[in-house]
Amino acid sequence: MATQRITIAKVGGIAADVILRRLQGWAAARQTAEPEEWSNDQWPSSVRVQVDAFADRLRANSLFPPVVHFIEWSDLWSMGDLFGRWLTPPGGPPPFVIHADRFELYGYSLPDGGRLGRHLTAAGPQQFDEYDQFVDRLHEALTASQELTEQAVIIVLREVVGSLQTDDDLLASLSIVPAWLVE
Repeated sequence: MATQRITIAKVGGIAADVILRRLQGWAAARQTAEPEEWSNDQWPSSVRVQVDAFADRLRANSLFPPVVHFIEWSDLWSMGDLFGRWLTPPGGPPPFVIHADRFELYGYSLPDGGRLGRHLTAAGPQQFDEYDQFVDRLHEALTASQELTEQAVIIVLREVVGSLQTDDDLLASLSIVPAWLVE
């Protein structure tokens, strides 16, 4: 569990094809004998640098088409297995997963015959509010501009920025003025 920034973006059209080719190449560069264990050292340094740079460029250009949906939020609790789980619908291909130095990147190709939509719609209430929030926001991305662009890719970025923040940490922070507000 960690303090993390979660980003979900949907990119449509031929830009999605370019992204998918890059995802395929980056995912194929993974070097490990342990397929169920994940860490950034399983990718060459050059791939990790490219993935982090791509994530920064996507975030910097999030307001411009062909990015058709973009949302980012802080998540102070969720575990890393959440993201791949909800991007792996039954009967569908698994997402592309790449661990870079700053970001974990998950990519899912559309169209997929409605698999991801059915998977998310059938989710029901989750054990934790943060998980419900992720599922809801992933569904929003899936349906965003669906009538305009069938060909798309959903990108999920996870950037761990610190350790777990407890409810007690949050409550303690409410009685102080943080340094970034002091002039």
